[in-house]
Amino acid sequence: MTSRRPVRAASAAGARGRTHHSLAPSHLSEATAAATVAVIVGGVALVITGVGMTAMALTLSARYAGDPPPDVGTLSLLPALGGIGLIALGGLLTAGGVGVLAAARRSRLATGVLAAISAALSAIGVVVVMARPPADVVLAVALTVAMLVFGVAAILLLRPRR
Repeated sequence: MTSRRPVRAASAAGARGRTHHSLAPSHLSEATAAATVAVIVGGVALVITGVGMTAMALTLSARYAGDPPPDVGTLSLLPALGGIGLIALGGLLTAGGVGVLAAARRSRLATGVLAAISAALSAIGVVVVMARPPADVVLAVALTVAMLVFGVAAILLLRPRR
């Protein structure tokens, strides 16, 4: 028998104790938190790729030593629009992932839908890259990995909470 009184917590938060023993935020599971981080990293990579594509498209006419061809403006239009689209998609994915980690309202649904769209675009990219001769296997593998990462992230973000 001991005569010591039990030590009480100084606050209600201390009395509740710590029940969440994970690096993931308490509102997310381990897998969903990892998928959210993968979406953020993929979003940043898409922004960097979009900036590169846009810069390449805007400097296309400077690559010609003499006079550029007369249709150089139309040659650079599609890569410029694609680069701007990648910047927008990557920015939305990054912002959505940060919103999911911060528990912003409806960010999980929006980020899951964006991840599903990214997975679908990656799948289309794999088919296009492999269908055009000569097939670029390295790019196809990279797009396949991106499709798998974004697809799994979409599944984890869009599944109902338990």
